[in-house]
Amino acid sequence: MSESSVVIRDDAINPATHPPTAVDPWELHLLLVELQDWELTGDHHMHKSQQFQTCQQALRWHSLAQALSERHARHCLFYLGNVGSGRIGTDILSPIQGHLTRADLDLAVKLNALEKTVRSHSLLL
Repeated sequence: MSESSVVIRDDAINPATHPPTAVDPWELHLLLVELQDWELTGDHHMHKSQQFQTCQQALRWHSLAQALSERHARHCLFYLGNVGSGRIGTDILSPIQGHLTRADLDLAVKLNALEKTVRSHSLLL
C-alpha cells in the first residue's frame, strides 16, 4: 500500500491555520467599486441582489454559489423569497462580527464570475 499525501492548494487554505486579515476600510471601499452591485452594510457585511431571467437560472446559480461559499469556508446567506421571479439576495458575512477580509472579497469576485457564467450558458440549465 502506498501512502497518500495531502496537497494544500492556494485556493483552499484552512482558515483555522491561516486566519483571515481584515481589509483597510478605505481599500475596502475602493474594491467595492470594482465589484459592482455589492453594497457594504457595516464593517462585516456585504449585500448583492441578483435578477436572473428564469427561476431555473436563479436556482442553478444559488446551488453553485452555495457550494462555492462552503468550499472557501465563507459565511453567506441567500434570500430566495422571490426566486420564482428570478430574484436572489446574497449576503457575505464575516465570522463572529469581525471585519470583512480579503477572502470575503475574493468570494464576491468569484460569485460575480459565477453569475456571468450562469447567465451566458443556457446549457447549464
